[in-house]
Amino acid sequence: MTTSPTARRSSRWGTILRGVPRWVFIVLSALVVLPPVAWILSTSLKLPADTIQFPPKWIPDPFSFANYAGIFTPTNMRFFLNSLIYSCGSIVLALAICVPAAYVATRFRSRRMETVMTGILVLSMVPAIVVFIALYSMFVKTALINTYPFLIVVYAAIICGQTILFIRNFIENIPLEIEEAAAIDGCSRVQILWRIVLPLIRPGIAAIAIFIFVFVWNDYLVGTVLATTQDMKTVQNGIVQYLQTGYGAFWGLFAAFVTVAFIPVLALFALFQRWFIAGLTSGGVKG
Repeated sequence: MTTSPTARRSSRWGTILRGVPRWVFIVLSALVVLPPVAWILSTSLKLPADTIQFPPKWIPDPFSFANYAGIFTPTNMRFFLNSLIYSCGSIVLALAICVPAAYVATRFRSRRMETVMTGILVLSMVPAIVVFIALYSMFVKTALINTYPFLIVVYAAIICGQTILFIRNFIENIPLEIEEAAAIDGCSRVQILWRIVLPLIRPGIAAIAIFIFVFVWNDYLVGTVLATTQDMKTVQNGIVQYLQTGYGAFWGLFAAFVTVAFIPVLALFALFQRWFIAGLTSGGVKG
């Protein structure tokens, strides 16, 4: 039975009308999010005198890259290096701890295990600032204060609760029959985790790794409270220091610094976009 042209036209218009609310939401969201981003980018390309000009101009005239050249100082490079070390170190440490923990919590279910997972969920809701004073008092008299391992451990501890819960959700989607077949073939639990589970949840791990990187890269509180020396501060501390330095000519440097600080996050998402989206969707599908 063929569909008449009138029916096809009506169906097409119905599809278009159903998509209108979605596009309205996208346009309104873009109008809220994009203007500040465009303004920061525009300010970063202006001459110092043009950054405080009134009325302001959206399009720089002339374009100048002097602000970008001015932010590449040894201190600023140390900020970027610190944030990169903290982010990558936290990803490695958190995944090394959370993947085995999530696997055990998924495959060895019991009432006690569910109680532990509930406790992890509750503790993950506690603001990190609550334990910062105790952490600072504990480590201030040791050689660990103001060291990379100390800050990486703190970041990993903050994110571990949510990471275990996310990875557990991905592991639950793997049919148990696959692991049972591997066990019959002689694989141990460690081999099953390494050879079967990890490849199957790779999109989820990529999504979680991006979340951890963005969380650590954008964090301001830990770097402020627990990194007490200038050479251990993060990118977010560097942004705030520009605001505390002064006004006028500093706005161009500030805008350039913010733009450069955003590039690693944007590049990471662009590189792993396919895995990131696959990880977000696979977590909600039961096998």
